[in-house]
Amino acid sequence: MREVRVVRTERDGAVAIGFLFKSTDQLLDPDDPSPLPARELTEFAEEYIAGYLDGCSLQKIGGITIGLPRESLSPDTAALLPETIRRHFSFRIADLNDDMRVSRREGRISLALATLNAAIAVPFVVVFAGRLDEPIVTLLTGLVTILNWVTVWDTYEYFVYDYRRELRKHRIYRKLAGIDIRVEGW
Repeated sequence: MREVRVVRTERDGAVAIGFLFKSTDQLLDPDDPSPLPARELTEFAEEYIAGYLDGCSLQKIGGITIGLPRESLSPDTAALLPETIRRHFSFRIADLNDDMRVSRREGRISLALATLNAAIAVPFVVVFAGRLDEPIVTLLTGLVTILNWVTVWDTYEYFVYDYRRELRKHRIYRKLAGIDIRVEGW
């Protein structure tokens, strides 16, 4: 029951994306007793919608349409669902902000560790460069090299991959918090 049909249409340079869910329970958390628009989306719906938008140019997306079976869609539900979806993503932005704050702290720690390891490695190599034939020096040189490689790679991975991914997710959620959303029965 995790299948969602996606219909993508383009008009005048703007892209409209339709998500056709099989049931309301696939979209809205059935365990959340809150009335609309305070009800939460399912984790599946949140990840599916945001994940699909991740593959799109956010500037070109003009709106999304949520399709649900006609028999499960009352006029009141159809009227409140757009605000429910925008509210959900607005609320989740605060969680992403907190994740980014923690991530920036971890990035600073990674950078400090990489700098510290480099500060240890350079003097070590200078002092022991002529003594690489001794087994303990060779072992320590290998250990220092591995430690430097790991800390530099971790720092590089954070700044080049992880932080960019977090910023992209934040932009997607901001887009979804303010996007034009229509609800239709199918």
